[in-house]
Amino acid sequence: MVHDALTFLGLALVTVVLFGVTLLLFRSFAAHRDELARRWAGRGQAALTAGKPGEAIVALRTALSYAPDRREYELLLAQALGDAGHTEESYNYFMGLWETRPGDGFINLRLARLAAAKGDARDAEKFYRASMYGTWEGDATERRRDVRLELARYLLGRHDNNGARTELMIAGGNTPGDPALALRLAPMLEEAGAPADALAYYQRVLAAEPRNEKALEAAGRLEFSLGDFEEAHRLLERAIRLHNTAGAGVSAVDAGLLEKSERILELMPSSKLPSRVRVARIVAARTLAKKRFDACSAEVTAMGESSSALQGLSSAWADKNLGAGADALRTNEDVQDATVKLIFDTEIQTSEVCGAPSGDDALLLLMARSPSALDR
Repeated sequence: MVHDALTFLGLALVTVVLFGVTLLLFRSFAAHRDELARRWAGRGQAALTAGKPGEAIVALRTALSYAPDRREYELLLAQALGDAGHTEESYNYFMGLWETRPGDGFINLRLARLAAAKGDARDAEKFYRASMYGTWEGDATERRRDVRLELARYLLGRHDNNGARTELMIAGGNTPGDPALALRLAPMLEEAGAPADALAYYQRVLAAEPRNEKALEAAGRLEFSLGDFEEAHRLLERAIRLHNTAGAGVSAVDAGLLEKSERILELMPSSKLPSRVRVARIVAARTLAKKRFDACSAEVTAMGESSSALQGLSSAWADKNLGAGADALRTNEDVQDATVKLIFDTEIQTSEVCGAPSGDDALLLLMARSPSALDR
């Protein structure tokens, strides 16, 4: 019995030692696998950051062979596949991940981009919206805003200007006091065909940063296009003055618009001017418009054609009141307004019949097409 007991004890001790050695080896092997997985995953992430998705795919697949089902590695591999142009494979990979976490903001964003790349507009918009309302690590508010801006850019690319404008206005309404965001929104609103909204955002920037050159230039161009030439001149003059102070080159477009706005202000027969000055400008503009009308009429006649628009203008130009001298005009504001209207009508209608004018006639046409032209 003693002999058997000693034998059993020896076998038990050998078993314990073997178990310990086996456990130690297993843990060492598992730790080594984890270390290899981390090492290959790090290489994959570095390659992805360096813009080498092909190398990242190889490294990340190796990492997953050592650590299967590691979610962070699967996410990186799906991303690398998409960056490498394997759109369908990446989409399917992300869909598999999405099924386990359908509310993940990052996964939905990647699916939105891949759906857009595949030309699936419906799924792209669906996943963009899911991403906006999904869960995010870190600053979720900023990430959701960036996704909304990306959706707006996608809608602009599809010429859905109304949809893009809606998303942009929501983004701006969520953080109204952010000048940097306003500078991002304004150009996109211009592209969406909403110049007045874009101008409002540039004005927000200037309220916070009066010396912001980018906002001054853009706001000046928008004011010019919307017909407020006085404000356009003021903004562009400030922008160019800042350019000169900084020693930077002035945009040829901005310099040209400044010159045009300055000349328009010299020509404009504004009702706010003193009567003598306004009448002098009306008489000068009337002379320009009459020459334009006569030249256009001669061109139409030479081509053997006729124009009902020019016939109507001909009757208006025959009105003696509208051809009155400066002294007569000064005593009758109604005739002044009627003469300005005839000048503007002439520039608009002759441009439609005989093409775009040049010189001061072109500036009169800009005034004529601006909102509330007669009130300026």
